[in-house]
Amino acid sequence: MNHHAEQRFHKNLYYALQSMRGRHVGPFVRRLQAWERLDRASFEHLTRMLLRDALSYARTHVPLYSSGEWQTALSRADANELSHWPVLERSMLITHRSQLRARRFTPGVFARNSSGSTGAVVSVSYNPHAGGWSWAQEYRSMHWFGIPTGSRTLLLWGGGHPLLDWVRNCRVFSTKNLTFDQLERAKHYLLEQRPVLCMGLPSAIAQLARHVRAHTPHAPEQLVPFVKLGGEQVYPFQREEIAQHLGARVFESYGSTEMGPIAHECPAGSRHIMSDHVYLEIFNGDEPARPGEFGDLVLTSLFNRAMPLVRCRIGDRGRLSPDPCPCGLPHPVLSELVGRAADMFVTTDGTLVHGSEIGRRLQLFLSTAPLGSVGQVLFQQKDPAHWNVLVESAAGFTDELAAQLRQIVHSTFGESCRVDIERVALVPREKSGKYRYYRRAEST
Repeated sequence: MNHHAEQRFHKNLYYALQSMRGRHVGPFVRRLQAWERLDRASFEHLTRMLLRDALSYARTHVPLYSSGEWQTALSRADANELSHWPVLERSMLITHRSQLRARRFTPGVFARNSSGSTGAVVSVSYNPHAGGWSWAQEYRSMHWFGIPTGSRTLLLWGGGHPLLDWVRNCRVFSTKNLTFDQLERAKHYLLEQRPVLCMGLPSAIAQLARHVRAHTPHAPEQLVPFVKLGGEQVYPFQREEIAQHLGARVFESYGSTEMGPIAHECPAGSRHIMSDHVYLEIFNGDEPARPGEFGDLVLTSLFNRAMPLVRCRIGDRGRLSPDPCPCGLPHPVLSELVGRAADMFVTTDGTLVHGSEIGRRLQLFLSTAPLGSVGQVLFQQKDPAHWNVLVESAAGFTDELAAQLRQIVHSTFGESCRVDIERVALVPREKSGKYRYYRRAEST
């Protein structure tokens, strides 16, 4: 079977299977493609109508929104106007989950669970219709790059579903134990099967990219045409390494357990908000931020009728662009995104710094370290004046490289910090298979 016939076979099989489950991905993709051809004014009118429908349903069918501060706020105002709704804190998805589920029973409801890396697991119910829209957003966005549904794919993720993954033409390599042997298996799949797309966690794909060039330096310059990153914060050094070592066009997708797809990069490089799927606002505290201001991401789901979430603060921070993208898509642009608003660390002088600063400073270190000398790096804060740095290192790891890692901590958190470098065979990932370059040590 040639590549084109293989792709069409898997696309048709996948769309048919999803339709049998009430998730009409194929028709929804075509509808989204029609919507994205609308002029900006017509598109904004469409999204306002979707929002009003979502708010009307939530107010009528969700017990929480008829009680407490929602009852107080909405009983004396138009509930179809989002500005009257209180902010829903993410913690309430755990403490008030039963009250957030709609009274109306929908067959085929399923749950999506968070990784639990920030604490307790968040579980969100979805109706099949919402699941179909969610997957349709993913595939529609890949069409922007000319990647058809059913294309041969390598996936680096925390886990998979063997039958569904085969239907999607997707080969999964688990990141929960990303050992040398696992990286070798993924490398051989790239070399022998030449997938159209590699997608998954940016930390894992960047590690695979370094592994390929360190151990197979004469491999073809382009091992995969496209790489799609998601599930973790994406850093510039990861994109550069992946593009350099795999020869790929790299783009980013952003989503969450609570909402599904939220934003997707276009070929022009802008991160477009999927505003025909979610409504995104920027907040400072309990008030909407001023235009262009950085703040908390607060989102409203437009299609989930099993557990409609209105103005949910999901824990990430970002900024909206005041300018449209030159690509012509009518979707607004999320110009800045920082994951995990809670990932703030205290410096020796008491200042709060987001851990993503470490990720940014790693760029120079990894660009100058000899290929193969360093695998993953994990910065652990024991207290404001004490850090422990775990390093997957090979024979090429030198005292000079260790000094550079210490300098990353000193320049970010204070020159007086004590920094211990610990060389290990494998830096542990989170239980979900995700990876952070920084975290608080368990003893703190």
